[in-house]
Amino acid sequence: MTEILYPPWRQRLARSLHINRSQVHAKYYQVASVCPAGRPKNRTMVFRGFLANSQSLLSVTDIRSEKVAQWQSKHKSHFEICWYFSGSREQYRLSGEVALLSHSLDLSYTQAVLGQQTKQSLLNQQWSNLSANARQAFYSSSPKAPFDENTILANPAQEQLTQGKQPEEIDIDSRQISDNFCVVIFIPDTVDYLNLKSKPQERCLYDIQDDWKERWVNP
Repeated sequence: MTEILYPPWRQRLARSLHINRSQVHAKYYQVASVCPAGRPKNRTMVFRGFLANSQSLLSVTDIRSEKVAQWQSKHKSHFEICWYFSGSREQYRLSGEVALLSHSLDLSYTQAVLGQQTKQSLLNQQWSNLSANARQAFYSSSPKAPFDENTILANPAQEQLTQGKQPEEIDIDSRQISDNFCVVIFIPDTVDYLNLKSKPQERCLYDIQDDWKERWVNP
């Protein structure tokens, strides 16, 4: 089997994840998009792993959230991630294109985006990785909808909670993926790495147009 040689920044990021693995917040990053009015929007998302045999990052979201609409806008399918590891005092800024996978979206992507997986296999994988408590959110009202306790109680997971079941006991068929579930693939084309712990501080830039070669610059 041929060994995959990842870009230097991808190897460095894997090392940072390993060093900071004991910190729960190490898997949270800030993701920016641009709304149709041209204003920047930012939110925290959870890192759900790398797309197999690639440098693309995975997260999940609700198809009804504003960021999905923003990434579907014309010429707005771009992102920037800012990811800070407090333990090792390292920061990564990754930017590039977004791919969105959902039963509710009629979008198709090439093998260059999906790698060795299919749309359905990625949806199945990421849905099954969620806890029952996390899955139930995709059956609730839309994000930013007016709060309505009756609507919340109407979703199957919440009904089981009111019956005294614990989140881990909730019975939501892991094979029945909610139409509101969306896998987000972040496909970087530039990376900006900063190490605040080293003396002197280090900063390195990477660009896919330059074959991901390391370019060390002043912090």
